[in-house]
Amino acid sequence: MNHTQMLSAHANKQAWLVRRYIVYQVLTNMWFLGAVWLYFYRIYITDQQIGLLDAMAFSIGLLAEVPSGALADKFGRDKMVRLGQILTGVGLLIQIAGSSFVPFVVGQAIMMIGISFVSGADDALFFEQLKFDKRSTRWRKLVTRGSQAALVATILTTILGGWLHYINPRIPWLLTALAFICSAILIWPIKDTRAKRTREPFAVETLGYLHDIKIGFVQFRLPRLWIYVPIILAVQGLFYTTGFGILRLILLSRFHFSPLTGSIAVAACGVITVVALEVMHRKAERLSEKWVIGIVSVSAALSLLLATAAGIGPWGLVVILTLYLGEHALSPFMSEVLNRHAPENQRATVLSVASFLKTLPYVGLGPLIGALNTHGHLRYFLVIWACIVAATAALYLATKKQDVLIATPDNT
Repeated sequence: MNHTQMLSAHANKQAWLVRRYIVYQVLTNMWFLGAVWLYFYRIYITDQQIGLLDAMAFSIGLLAEVPSGALADKFGRDKMVRLGQILTGVGLLIQIAGSSFVPFVVGQAIMMIGISFVSGADDALFFEQLKFDKRSTRWRKLVTRGSQAALVATILTTILGGWLHYINPRIPWLLTALAFICSAILIWPIKDTRAKRTREPFAVETLGYLHDIKIGFVQFRLPRLWIYVPIILAVQGLFYTTGFGILRLILLSRFHFSPLTGSIAVAACGVITVVALEVMHRKAERLSEKWVIGIVSVSAALSLLLATAAGIGPWGLVVILTLYLGEHALSPFMSEVLNRHAPENQRATVLSVASFLKTLPYVGLGPLIGALNTHGHLRYFLVIWACIVAATAALYLATKKQDVLIATPDNT
């Protein structure tokens, strides 16, 4: 095969992987239950129990988070992604069959372990296989494009899920489970092509595995990554608490949205976010990491303060939109930073550590938010976390002395 043929084959493989990445993002974001899961749980348990349920299940998932990244780096990122998506689907199916606290905890825990297995490993797998020039914005632009496709899927499935909830509250859960299982099938042909590891004695394997986990955490103590740790904990932690956790649906209930109108409100936020991401995609080379992170963080803090006014009614949509848009605007920049600075052999581990840090606050915030809302004191959390986010933004802006724009042109 001559040089021209090799370049053509590489370009064809990249195009194939890009298409797979987009479809994969669609399948893993078909959250039919996205705006109604709280109402399903409320049929059987209280908000305080829901917060406890989330904390217990997310704690188990959190414990699996970093080890799963090290396992993916050592034994194969493709294997961990497939296993994780199947476990996510199975966890959802267990909850469908349940009607009490215990099966919900078991199903949610299995689902969170599955999500932990996937987080970091899928990005690392695609990033390594695509082999984009790290000096370009092609990965950031692909993540942005994938987020757009994912949001379209989320919008449609959220609205449909809100309607299906009235027919049977278990149907949105079933369809979400099937989507995750399909994503495992879709990604099956994508193989981790890194050099195969040599077998070593069990004791050596274990020590090496623990060393990989340690190295993953150590990376965040280095100058290139440590300044992002407060942002991951406070800002991305807030977005996780809102998007994956209990906060968004409690806010919708606080602003007096019903399951159906809440689904429509979330979908409307998704439409606006898709448009915003298109602008970000077109202006990727001109966007400043420092100011995007700063603006997103400050906006999130202000939205929490606005949410303290429970009587604002439909104007609460501004709060939901700000948090929704902020989450998706921040994601491509954080993905780019982490993938660019992570060592190749520890990439999935580093990404899993970042996911661990992002998830960590919710282990405590889940039951706290549930309990405060049950007793009518949610405003205390909103004010305190707004102050934490604002302080984090100030620290980042003061610390980030240099803000270099990546200007390598491309046509992704």
